[in-house]
Amino acid sequence: MDKKKEKELFYLKAFFELCGISPAKINSDVESPDFIINYSGKTIGIELTEYHSSSNILGHSRREVESNWERLQAEIYEKVKLDKELMGICVLIFFRKVFLPSQRESVPFIDELINCAKVFMEKGKKTVLVPEKYKILNKYVDEIDIYKIEGSSHLRWESSLNVGSIGLTEEGLLNIIESKINKGEGYRLKSLNELWLLVVFGHRISQSAPPKLKYKLEEFGNLNSILSKSSYNNIFLYLYMYDVIYRWPKWIKYGKGKFFNLKEY
Repeated sequence: MDKKKEKELFYLKAFFELCGISPAKINSDVESPDFIINYSGKTIGIELTEYHSSSNILGHSRREVESNWERLQAEIYEKVKLDKELMGICVLIFFRKVFLPSQRESVPFIDELINCAKVFMEKGKKTVLVPEKYKILNKYVDEIDIYKIEGSSHLRWESSLNVGSIGLTEEGLLNIIESKINKGEGYRLKSLNELWLLVVFGHRISQSAPPKLKYKLEEFGNLNSILSKSSYNNIFLYLYMYDVIYRWPKWIKYGKGKFFNLKEY
């Protein structure tokens, strides 16, 4: 099995676990579609694809923003993993813009971030507007959300650059899905009871989408019209980072939800 197939199988199994699906058999030794499973007395073909966007964020390429955040995040982890007080703490950082602190500012930025998180964690605060006294932190960050996972050593320090700053366009989603729809027409000639399309939104900024999409997806008239005429019984948008799934028809939302309440209405 090549690395691409291994990665696809990893996402597929994580998707099944989140859905509570336990196939009797997963056949990965196929190409068209990517996988065939036996589940609930049916033979189901699954085509899997990863979402990537080439659009910009406020004039900056997603890859540029992604690289800058990955550098800063790595430096944050190097500091917080040594601090026992921060074990089991998850922090979501809401940046004012896509500009991040320079390498010269990184150390004082991280120090102020950690100090701010500790101070308000002790006060039992979950959402904090960054006070002006944290000069460098306040320069770049508007708000931080703090979550404590009791009995866990898990660390997760994420950024709004992976979430709210990144939109999902109908055109971008169609670019991913239309080629799969065309392929799907041929799959119906096989001995399949159902055909599913799984679109995975991975951990990179260029793969991300905000985990509150129901309104937007329902308004994508062209997309929904094309899907209704396709050979697919179900389309799943799997937001891997947030344990969130949207299932068409009707774009039903379910999952666990990391950082976000699943409810949108």
